[in-house]
Amino acid sequence: MQVFCLATLEPADVQCKVCGQNYALYFECKSQEERQKALQMVLDTLEQHHADGGEPTVHPEKAFNVPAWHGVAHMSGAAILGGAPPWAA
Repeated sequence: MQVFCLATLEPADVQCKVCGQNYALYFECKSQEERQKALQMVLDTLEQHHADGGEPTVHPEKAFNVPAWHGVAHMSGAAILGGAPPWAA
């Protein structure tokens, strides 16, 4: 189960509880139960970004995947299956 996370300035699917950064989420999974688990993984990851670094911009500048994926983010299963915009590269 993978989620493609894309930072946005507008209200979106999830907001970091620490800094308020908004993210649009694109899911590889389709069931509501899987999405709820994936959403919690994203929230945990956003909090972990703050625990790992003290600078104000602790989240990745570009789109990223949860769980972490070592390929190009916009080519992940979550980005492709979730319908992420092509300009998200």
